[in-house]
Amino acid sequence: MSKRTKSPPRGWQFWRRAFWARPALLVLYGLLAGVLGMLALADVPDGLRDAVAMRRAAECHAFSVRAVPRVDPPKGCLERVPVTLSGPWYSPGPGSKWHLLVEQDGRLGFYADADLPTSGSRRLTDNQEAEALLWEGTPVAVELPSGGRVETEDWGHRGWLQMLFLGMFAASGLPMLLEAARLKHRMANGWWSVSGEKAGLMGLSPLMGVACLLAVPSVLSLMPLMLGLRLSWVVVVAVLSLALTVFAIKKSAGAARGPASDG
Repeated sequence: MSKRTKSPPRGWQFWRRAFWARPALLVLYGLLAGVLGMLALADVPDGLRDAVAMRRAAECHAFSVRAVPRVDPPKGCLERVPVTLSGPWYSPGPGSKWHLLVEQDGRLGFYADADLPTSGSRRLTDNQEAEALLWEGTPVAVELPSGGRVETEDWGHRGWLQMLFLGMFAASGLPMLLEAARLKHRMANGWWSVSGEKAGLMGLSPLMGVACLLAVPSVLSLMPLMLGLRLSWVVVVAVLSLALTVFAIKKSAGAARGPASDG
């Protein structure tokens, strides 16, 4: 019995994959990814300035703790707030979310949330008393009675590094999808056509090389960052992954030139 062949897609069949994989739409997806990446990267300089100021900041003067964070927290200093920890609670991705509770009129009330990496979250226990350090109203660290400090994902350079890697990964979608659109258009009847055979990425084109330079180091560097490892490990992973990606691209380009020169 012969295998039944699937009918070719029509332009109005929105439930078919080809409807959403038109070359023009691939270009649109790439532009959207590029815009999202640029928006994320635009926040990196401000995050870097905040990280440097945060690490150099002194503590603020004591203040009266309220049940909710103040609308106008002080700028340029770290607030120390006695809290009771509640958690861990579910948080998307690695790590956990903890509730910071403060005493108000003899009762514990919710004050703020703190996102902690996996390694830091393991050092905390539910109903544990501690002190939270706040930077402009945002919890950035939890100091334990034993003297240890657990840094949140908003502490220091972690915030802007995470935004940098996420922005790089999003921006990598621009050259990757442009290359996919170019190959798809070459096998289709036009930019808005749903016809054409499936196009595979044959070889490493310049656009795919740029995409790899953005995507590979960002993805590999996000792993130790999300797990709460030391920033020195994050930097080592970023440098090594970038070097290996450059080496792989050069090797692929050399292999592509070899057969061409032989011919």
